[in-house]
Amino acid sequence: MIPTKVITVDFDNTLAVTKSGAGITIRHGKTTRNATTLVPVPRVIDFVKQKHKEGYEIHVVTSRRWSGKEKVNDFCKEHRIPIKSIVCTEGKNKVSFLKKLNSELHIDNSVEVCARCVMAQIDVLLVDRGQDEHNITAKSLPRI
Repeated sequence: MIPTKVITVDFDNTLAVTKSGAGITIRHGKTTRNATTLVPVPRVIDFVKQKHKEGYEIHVVTSRRWSGKEKVNDFCKEHRIPIKSIVCTEGKNKVSFLKKLNSELHIDNSVEVCARCVMAQIDVLLVDRGQDEHNITAKSLPRI
């Protein structure tokens, strides 16, 4: 039997970025300022979709709490991101979760997470938005 090829991808600031809205939103009688919207990151989503076509399983591994899983799932459905599962680490180190999934490649916006993956011999792609241009470790990582 041929082993399944697996790619894992972070959610926040990787598949989606949060944009603050202007104005005030009223929800259930409470006023909320600066309502947020999840906006897709096309280059990451396109890469993930292409890898899925090439036969990879895609798993979202996010630091979110389990209570945030539904929002991630809804976003992936809305944007037709072909995911096999969503793992919420609740802020714990992602590497052990990635190893359990047999991840060959992890995509993340965190230099720290990417560096830990490299130490665990998991290939990485750093989502580059210019946030780490002066970080020596970030400069050594492959980017998307």
